Amino acid sequence: MIPSLHSYRGYVFRVEEDADDPAYIVDYPDVPDIVTSGSTLSEALAHACEALDLYLEALDNLGRPHPEPRFRLVMETVGSA
Repeated sequence: MIPSLHSYRGYVFRVEEDADDPAYIVDYPDVPDIVTSGSTLSEALAHACEALDLYLEALDNLGRPHPEPRFRLVMETVGSA
């Protein structure tokens, strides 16, 4: 499966299907400290959001700045000619 890209709180994350357990692996290109997974796609998406929330909260508690998002999702409309 080709990895799919998603965005949460301005950060892009990638979900990749893995043949082994866990079935879905998630990472954030702008936040290499975050890697999570889930046995289902919906579980992996929920874990991705929770992991980012906890990471940003920890940075806030430590008085550290959030990493600047560099990656963006771009939506394009493809019309018929």
